[in-house]
Amino acid sequence: MSNSQKCKYNFSNIIGESPQLKKVIAQAKETARSSSTIIIYGESGCGKELLAQSIHCYSDRCNEPFVAVNCGALPTNLIESELFGYESGSFTGAKKEGSIGKFELANKGTLFLDEIADMSLDMQVVLLRVLQENYITKVGGKNQIDIDVRVIAATNKNLKDEVKKGNFREDLYYRLNVLPLTLPPLKDRLGDIPLLLDYFLKIKSEKLNKPIPTISKILFKKIISYCWPGNIRELENFIENLVALNGSSSYEIDFEECHCLKYDNLGNLLDNFFSENTTDSNETDNIVTPLIVLEQKEIVKALKIFKGNISQASSKLGISRNALYNKMKRYNITYKDR
Repeated sequence: MSNSQKCKYNFSNIIGESPQLKKVIAQAKETARSSSTIIIYGESGCGKELLAQSIHCYSDRCNEPFVAVNCGALPTNLIESELFGYESGSFTGAKKEGSIGKFELANKGTLFLDEIADMSLDMQVVLLRVLQENYITKVGGKNQIDIDVRVIAATNKNLKDEVKKGNFREDLYYRLNVLPLTLPPLKDRLGDIPLLLDYFLKIKSEKLNKPIPTISKILFKKIISYCWPGNIRELENFIENLVALNGSSSYEIDFEECHCLKYDNLGNLLDNFFSENTTDSNETDNIVTPLIVLEQKEIVKALKIFKGNISQASSKLGISRNALYNKMKRYNITYKDR
């Protein structure tokens, strides 16, 4: 539910080259130097805590604690004591010596409040006061304790809508929404999936002490075009399952029910590529191609479709112009290849 650490992850740990992600990272780096409150919007599993840690590690507070709290995982009757601590004997079951809260643990550093929209209205009032006054009072205590904490909040909900519904205080919304950042869902940056796939295959094989499994063209096509409603967390779990079972996944995914091939993205290119280069689906499923080769072919295909137009090809592939130039240089793809 909570953890305290210094810099563990930074922006280099955020995998992806899509323009949408690059834009958010650039914005995040700008906000990192400020002490203002940040709120990160994004679907579940898209990496909000990773972005929060990266901001902390890029800030002047990088040598101080980063403390994460999942507000949605804490019972309403315990969240105040978790955040602010409590004095000895302040309630039944309290430790004799009392307890330090997360705000104190994060002093001089960063406090990450995940699932902030799940916080009760009563607790929102208390949090607002702390953000305004920069001091806390422990549960059962009387003394004010000064704090210097940079707060980064996150939610998978639209806080404006929650305010309209009466579920979230408008004054707290404006207090938190000073520097808003929005992480795109994985379905909006499918061009990053080959990079994520390669990354997770490597770290999961090391974690499980197993060889990296081979990926057939058909499975690769499904992975690259699936909408991944659980975002990066779902993709990571799927790949771990794939590695654990040596390429024969038992992970329950209905690729046909949820896919993004109908959208104008890399999935369309892959669909064209596979339909033009294969004759029998069963035969294709037994053909294994290294991911690096598949990526090269996708790039060449995109460049052919758009007659060498880098802007259009990179947009179609879901990556930036610079990323495409770098890949062309890495793979020695020249104009004549197009």
